[in-house]
Amino acid sequence: MNKQLISSIVFIAFIFAACHPSGSDTAQSQLQQARQLYEQAHYGSAKTLLAELKKQYPKDYDIQKEALRLTREIDYQEQWRNRSFCDSILLIGQTKAAELKRSFVFEKTEYDHAGRYVDKSWNPSPELNGNYLKTSVDEWGEIVLTSVYRSASPLGCNQLKVSIPSGEYADTQIIPFDGGANYRFKDGLGMTSEILTFQKGRDNGVIAFIANHAAANIRLDYLGGKKTSFRMLFEIEKTALNRTFELSAVLSSLEHIQKEKEKAEKRLNYLQEKLQK
Repeated sequence: MNKQLISSIVFIAFIFAACHPSGSDTAQSQLQQARQLYEQAHYGSAKTLLAELKKQYPKDYDIQKEALRLTREIDYQEQWRNRSFCDSILLIGQTKAAELKRSFVFEKTEYDHAGRYVDKSWNPSPELNGNYLKTSVDEWGEIVLTSVYRSASPLGCNQLKVSIPSGEYADTQIIPFDGGANYRFKDGLGMTSEILTFQKGRDNGVIAFIANHAAANIRLDYLGGKKTSFRMLFEIEKTALNRTFELSAVLSSLEHIQKEKEKAEKRLNYLQEKLQK
């Protein structure tokens, strides 16, 4: 190979290198682009670009370090935004909950882990009201449905069914007799009270069904025993259940948002510690 040819090859290689930036230059350009996206609050696009960058240069320590730091900065801003959003939603929810609670009394004894809200207008007892449905909701939004059937001729009921004239219905899970969620007792007058308690979703959508059809005539069937019985729900029962259902939804949402806020705060503390190093 003569000197003239060698000189030509070297010249072409120099021109090619000048026209095609090095991998390091390309990586720095991508980092700059990701930072610009971050500063414009396009966090998702910035993180996608950074993830691709880390894949392309797995052995470049400086690039990996800078990409990780910028990813953490983005994460910090996202968590800060999440916490701020939670604060605003909590304020709205707490205001709504306070308004709804005016229709309830708060009951809690020294033996209760959590207090419960019971509708002021409908807080019946077996002796005075005979057969009824009653709902209550705890401080974290868990709703409980209680059915009481009182008569001189026990049914042995272990399930409820509610229906409306159109044929739509919902029924609870079966609650076998256990002396707890399903128990009964006989009073001095010879009347037996059969009490079913549905919590942690064991109502199987009956509560929501009644709340969603409160304006309709709702039939309640007592099922599971050798005998069956039915009656129509009282308007006051439906109204109280509807209010309790609404309060339950608000309190449950508040509990969920509070947990999300706590997760964001925990993540923020972690990221702040890492970014300060």
